[in-house]
Amino acid sequence: MRFAFVLVNGRTPFRQTWCMQCCEPIGGGYLREIATRLPYCDHQCYALYCEALAKDRMRAAS
Repeated sequence: MRFAFVLVNGRTPFRQTWCMQCCEPIGGGYLREIATRLPYCDHQCYALYCEALAKDRMRAAS
């Protein structure tokens, strides 16, 4: 499984946006997943998302 993201520093999204993992408002730096364009407030929230996605895929394969 391969994940790719863009790290954005010193810039907030055009519209008010919230982290897809923890639902906190996005500030001056964030991650955006390339495939889905979903925003995450930091690398920890993105890692939690990837971990949950991998678990879901493992359950579906069983």
